[in-house]
This record gives sequence, structure tokens and C-alpha cells, in this order.
Amino acid sequence: MQGGRRVSIEIAGLTLAAVYEREVAASLERIWENVLDWEHLPWLHRDSFLGIREVAARPEGWRACVLLPQPGEPRPAWIEVCLDRAHLRYVTRTLAGVGESTEIWTHLDPVADRVTRIAVEFHLPGVTATRGERNREVGAMYTQLYTRLWNEDEGMMVRRQAVLDARGAPATADTKPLPLGSASSLRAQLPRVIDAHGVRLRIVEIAGELRAHTTVCPHLGGPLEKAMPDANGCIVCPWHGYRFDLRTGKSADGHRLALSAAPAVLENATGEVCLAWPRA
Repeated sequence: MQGGRRVSIEIAGLTLAAVYEREVAASLERIWENVLDWEHLPWLHRDSFLGIREVAARPEGWRACVLLPQPGEPRPAWIEVCLDRAHLRYVTRTLAGVGESTEIWTHLDPVADRVTRIAVEFHLPGVTATRGERNREVGAMYTQLYTRLWNEDEGMMVRRQAVLDARGAPATADTKPLPLGSASSLRAQLPRVIDAHGVRLRIVEIAGELRAHTTVCPHLGGPLEKAMPDANGCIVCPWHGYRFDLRTGKSADGHRLALSAAPAVLENATGEVCLAWPRA
């Protein structure tokens, strides 16, 4: 876009089938971060991407093989994403496989500090200007797909920004024990999410033991509030699939990450429970 006006790309041998436009509640910084984040495709967009492999990433883009849901059985597509920061746009090219030779150009227009207008152009092979009905069908299919993808991406970027903003806020110095009532009553409410001393925590039960853990993934701030522990007491972040052991807080899949320290859940002789922070 230039001054709020979209400038379409013309590509020899391809036809512009449709344009999808909307405003997204995210800054350019968050959008560029999202475009380079290939890891989230089979997790955040699990209905659209079944897997990703053979990744070659660089600062201005990446290439990979993605597995796409198709009638009958999943099929691969080799795609390339290239950023053109100077012109506020990027292109996703399908090099081989499903949709080969397709080019999807996304233009960015920052209209406020944390609002960006996007225009996504779908340039497709085998779709001619004289086949109007086919153009509309294919364009509608891509528009529906990208509506869902951008809805999911926008939610992730909004939360990511909120997590970054919270990190800049002064931390509370209050670490007094927080009463939670009786153990039996608490267990009946599990899993339970609470805000304690400025931190959002979730309380779960693992092998009969009550444990509290932070709800922000240390990778990129993914939401852990609804990630259910497996039989080994591990949870998986829904954004990127990173796995953490709630018994230790450490990564369970080899990443050099750990959950932020959380208070212990203590039960006294009368069956009352409280959250207790370690002494500084």
C-alpha cells in the first residue's frame, strides 16, 4: 500500500483471483515477528497445516515443506516466504506440490501504533480472466482460509503484545501466603486459574499432589491456562508445541526454557490450603 492505497502486483502467467483486506490489532513489529514464526503453523493453525519439515530459515524469510489437509489424504507443498520490509510487503510462493506456482502477496499499511491494515492478493496459475465463475470460487476459498488464519494470528499477536507490556510493569513485592480454602473444595474446582500478587497461576493435581504453575509460556508468551497435563504431568503450549514438566517447571522436549517460578501449594493439618512463595 502507498498512502492508504493498495498497489497491486502484476505477475506474468498468474491471475489475480481475489483480494482480502482488513485491519489487524497489531503493530508492524508483531506482524513481522509472526510472518517469520514458521513454528506456529501446525499448532496455532492446526486445522490448516498438519505438519512442517525441511525448514531453512533466515532473517528475511524461510522455506519449508508443509503438510496440508486434502480430500482423501494429506498432501505436501513446498513454500517460500520472503519479506520486503522496505516496501511493507511479503510474498508466500508455492514452489512445488499443492498449489504449485501460486503467489500470495500481503501488503501492510500501519494506520496506528498497534493497528495495521493488510491487503492480501491471491495470484494463481491456471485461472484466466475469462473464467469469472472459477475465479470467484477460488478467490472465495482463499478468502475464507485467510480470514481464519488472520483471526488466529491476530489473537496470538494481541496476547503476545500484552505479555510484553506486562513484563515492563513493576512487579509486586507482596509475597504473603494466599489462602485458598479447604483442599477438598479446591480439588473440586480444578483446574483453577487465579491471579495472585500480579501473576496469573493455574492450580492442577498431578499424581495426587496439588501444584501451581504460571500460565505464560516462556518461549513467546503462549497461553497455558487450558493446556491439560498428560499422565506424566507435562503440558504442551498450543502456539508452538513446546512441552513443560509441571513437576519441575523445566522443558520436557530439549528446549533451553523453563516456566517462571511458581509458589508451592501447601496444606496444613486442618486441611486448609495456601499458596506459599519462597523467602527472598
